[in-house]
Amino acid sequence: MEPRPLPDPDSEELAALVGSTSQRLLYGLLYRRRDHPPTMVELRLFAAQALGEDQSQTDRRVRELRRYFDVVAERRDGEHRYVLRGWAEHPAADGAPISLRRRAEVLAPQRCAMCGRTPLEHHVTLVVDHRIPQSWGGSNDVDNLQPLCEDCNAGKRDYFHSFDAHADEIRKAISYDEPQRRIGALLAAFEGKWVRSDLIGIVASAKEYQEDWQRRLRDLRFFGWKIEHQNRHNEGARVRAYYRATAIAPIPDDIPGVIRAETARRKAAGAARSARTLED
Repeated sequence: MEPRPLPDPDSEELAALVGSTSQRLLYGLLYRRRDHPPTMVELRLFAAQALGEDQSQTDRRVRELRRYFDVVAERRDGEHRYVLRGWAEHPAADGAPISLRRRAEVLAPQRCAMCGRTPLEHHVTLVVDHRIPQSWGGSNDVDNLQPLCEDCNAGKRDYFHSFDAHADEIRKAISYDEPQRRIGALLAAFEGKWVRSDLIGIVASAKEYQEDWQRRLRDLRFFGWKIEHQNRHNEGARVRAYYRATAIAPIPDDIPGVIRAETARRKAAGAARSARTLED
């Protein structure tokens, strides 16, 4: 069987696969110099001159390309040279590519959705990010896409990679129709460990945006769940909120009906206590 041909550096196939312009340009250098592969010194010089980037970013960009392509360091003539051999043996399973039209639509705001930096003011490069990673079941629907600068995108990817051990459970949680069931399945998967609020919010909004996902989280208490909350002030400039379930219970089929019944029961119990207080 003939090996799968590599995409041309200017092709739509590469643009749909690799969202970063800088990575595509670096790929182009490796592609054009397959017969005389560059050294890391040359790659870093290219990053500084052609991309205007700090040379420390080059190693990370090569690692990112290796998600899709077989890029190896071979010793030739006493130097390590980076050879683009072909596709990776197991390319990253990122699902169907995003069309150029949709990519342009997502990037149109020209501002990073996380840090707010812009290409014109801050000289950052924006990429298309999946709010819910495709490996977790996220789609290419425009509601699941957002513009991120490369730094925020790399940080988000590293953060989400820390949950790889729970990927199957997260994928299952995202598949549920009700936000309460999605949140419950996520907390249960972590078996009493703390879960950061942004991950809960993402899973809660997997099928439709939840403006008040904290309320859906509190709904679990109607079913007998015990949930603890913690704020952490030592994780950068922002205060991070975490939640964990210390006791779980089955989630009923009729979630709205059980919530209404329990709310009515509690209201009646409160009224009865108030009446006894007045009598006393």
